[in-house]
Amino acid sequence: MTSLRLAGFLAPRSIALVGCPSDLSRAGARPLLYLKKHGYPGQIYPVNPRHGEIGGLRAYPTLADLPDRPDTVWIGVPESDVLPVLEETARLKIPNAVIMTSGFGETDAAGAAHEARLRAVADAAGITVLGPNMLGFVNCWERVPLTFSSAGAVDRLIPGALGIASQSGALGGVVVNRAFDRLIGVSAMVSTGNEIGVTVSECLEYFADDDRTRAVALVAEGIRDGARFRAAAERLLRAGKPLVALKLGRSSAGQRNALTHTGALAGSSAAWRAVARQLGIVEVDTFEDLVEIGGFLSRESRVVRRGAAVVTTSGGASIMLADQFEAHGVGLPRLAPATVHTLGRMLPAYARTRDNPVDVTAGLSEALFGSVLETLVADPNLDAVVVAATSGGADRAQNIIRVAKAADKPVIACWLGGSVIEAGRALLDEHAVGCFRNPASAARALAAGRAVADARAEWTRRPQGSRRPAPPADPPATYAALASLARRAGVPLVAEALVSSPIEAARAARRLKFPVALKVVSPDLAHKTEAGALALGLDTAPAVERAATRLLRAARGRRVEGLLVQRMVQGVEVIVGVTRDPAFGPLLVVGAGGIEAELLGDTSCRPLPVTRREISAMLGEVRVLRRLTGYRGAPAADVPALIDAIAAVAKLAAMLGDRLTSLDVNPIIVGPRGRGAFAVDLLVSCEGPVVRGERT
Repeated sequence: MTSLRLAGFLAPRSIALVGCPSDLSRAGARPLLYLKKHGYPGQIYPVNPRHGEIGGLRAYPTLADLPDRPDTVWIGVPESDVLPVLEETARLKIPNAVIMTSGFGETDAAGAAHEARLRAVADAAGITVLGPNMLGFVNCWERVPLTFSSAGAVDRLIPGALGIASQSGALGGVVVNRAFDRLIGVSAMVSTGNEIGVTVSECLEYFADDDRTRAVALVAEGIRDGARFRAAAERLLRAGKPLVALKLGRSSAGQRNALTHTGALAGSSAAWRAVARQLGIVEVDTFEDLVEIGGFLSRESRVVRRGAAVVTTSGGASIMLADQFEAHGVGLPRLAPATVHTLGRMLPAYARTRDNPVDVTAGLSEALFGSVLETLVADPNLDAVVVAATSGGADRAQNIIRVAKAADKPVIACWLGGSVIEAGRALLDEHAVGCFRNPASAARALAAGRAVADARAEWTRRPQGSRRPAPPADPPATYAALASLARRAGVPLVAEALVSSPIEAARAARRLKFPVALKVVSPDLAHKTEAGALALGLDTAPAVERAATRLLRAARGRRVEGLLVQRMVQGVEVIVGVTRDPAFGPLLVVGAGGIEAELLGDTSCRPLPVTRREISAMLGEVRVLRRLTGYRGAPAADVPALIDAIAAVAKLAAMLGDRLTSLDVNPIIVGPRGRGAFAVDLLVSCEGPVVRGERT
C-alpha cells in the first residue's frame, strides 16, 4: 500500500451516509451538517429506509438504491448492523468505508471476533476502511469534513501545512479545534481508531508525500505496525517534515486504558523513546505544545543553531526564558560589540544592556522597541530573536509582525500576558508569526527544529542497503556454540576455557594466568551469584580445585555443561543487551553493568540496526557511564574498544535473527584507554529452545 491510496480516500467525489437520522439535532447527523456547512463540492447521499428526505437532500433506503456508486460509505449504524452494511458495500464494489461505530476490538473477545469478520470482508473486497471506533477525517484543502467530531462545527476550515494523525478520534478533533483557534492551517486530520485498515503509519506515509504538508502532529496510543511506523517516520525525516508526537499510555494506568480504549497495548515507554530519538520525533506532553510546536514547525524551516536573543521589558521574564533556553539546550550568545554599541546609543541610561537577554525595561516607546528588534535581528551572532511580552498588546504585536516579515531569521513571541494584551496574540496568529504561551514551549520549539535537522543529517549518513547476516540454521544449544558464534560476530570474550573437572580447571587457570573466575555453566542457572555457582579472584591452582569441587557439589541435580574458567579483568562495568519489543522489534540496550543496571535503571536504547555514532550517543545518555571519561583521578576508559564491543553485540543479535528474544552481555568490563573491553558473561534466549550462557 502507498500514500496514493489515502490521497484518493481523503478526497471522495461522492459520499453515502448510512444511518444518517432525519432529526438534524441528533449527533448522528453531524457529518451531513458539516459537509453542507463547509461547502463539500461532491455528492451527498443520505441512506435511511425510514425517510425519503433528510436535510433537504433525497434519502435512499439502501446503498443499492443510490443513482450512482459512491466513492465512500460512512457507516454510522448500531454495532449489530455494521457487518451487513459492509457486506453490501463489498457487493456494490464501493472502494472506501468509514466506520464510526464502536463496540469491537476495544471491548472484549466477542467484539474482537466481530472486528475480525469486518476485516475479513474488507480485505476480501479490497475496501479501504477507516476505523471502526473513530470519528472520521477532515480534509481542509478539498473541504471534506467527514467527521462525527464537534471540531467540524468550527466557523471555517483553515487549509494549511500541519497534518494531524490521531488514533483517538476525540483527541484528534481537539487538536484540530485548537489549531484553528490559533489560526494554524491544517492539511488534513485523520483519526484511525481500531485500525483494521488505515493505520497512523499509513497516515504518516501520506503526509510525507503530500506537498501541502510540512509538519505532522501525532496523537498515538499504541503502535500496531512498528516496522512500518519506523519506515514512515524515516520517510518524513528524509522529506524534512518534523513529526511532533503526543504519546499516550506511558504510565502503567495509561497502558491499561489504552488496551480498553482502542484494543492496542501501548508499546513500552523505553521502546517509544528509543524510536523517537533515532528518528528525530519531537516528543511533547501537552495539547498546547502539540499545537504550538507543530504549527510553528509547519511554518518555520530555518534552524536555530547558535542560539537566540531574548528581549523583554521585564527582568523576571528574561530570567524565565534564560532558564528554559538553557534547560532545552538553546544558546543565548553574547551580543556582537556593534550591537551593544548601537543599543547603548539608542536606549536611555536606565535601559542600557551589555549582554543577552536584553531587558529594555517598561515604558519604552513602540518606535524605539521596534528599533531594538531590528538591531538584534541584524546581529551576526544570533539565529533568532524572541520577544517575551508582558505588556504592549496590539501595538507591540504590530511591531513584532513588521520586523518578523522582513527578517532573515525567526522572530517569535512568548506572550506571557493575559486578557489585557490578548488582542496582540490574536494579531500574531493572524499573521502567522510564531507565538507561544509559555517560555518552555518557545524553548522546546527552537530546540525541536535543531534536533530534527540534526537527526535528518545523521540519518543521511547511515549506510543504506546493508546486507543483514544470514541467521544460523539452528540457535546455539550450548554455551560452547554460543561463545563460538559470539566470537564470529566480533564480541571480545575474555580469555576463558570450558572444562569438565576440578583438575582440568586448575590446568586451565595456569594457562590463563591468575587470578581467575570460575563458574558453573548450566541452562538451569541463569544467575550464578544467587545460586552459589560462582567463585571470583582465585589466585592459586589448589584454590581453583577446591572451588571447582564446591561449585559442582552445589550444582547437583541440575544440567551441567561444564566449568568455565575466565581470566579476571578489572575496569568499568557496562551492560549491553538486545531485547525484542512487540511493536518495534529488536532494541539495543546500554547501561551501568553488574547489579547497578537493575538497581538504578539508568539505561539508553535504540532500535537496531545502529551506527557507531549512535552507540557513542547512547553512552553519553547513561549518567553512571560518565565515569568512562575518568572520575576522581581514575584513568579514562577505552571507549573506542567499548564501542567496538557493543557493535559486535548488535551484529550477534542480527546473526541470531528473528528468533532472538533477548541477549544480555552483563557485564562488558572496560579497561583503561588502550587496554580493551572484554565480555565476561552471556545470556541468550530464543523462541523455542532457550540458549543460556553465563550470568553473574
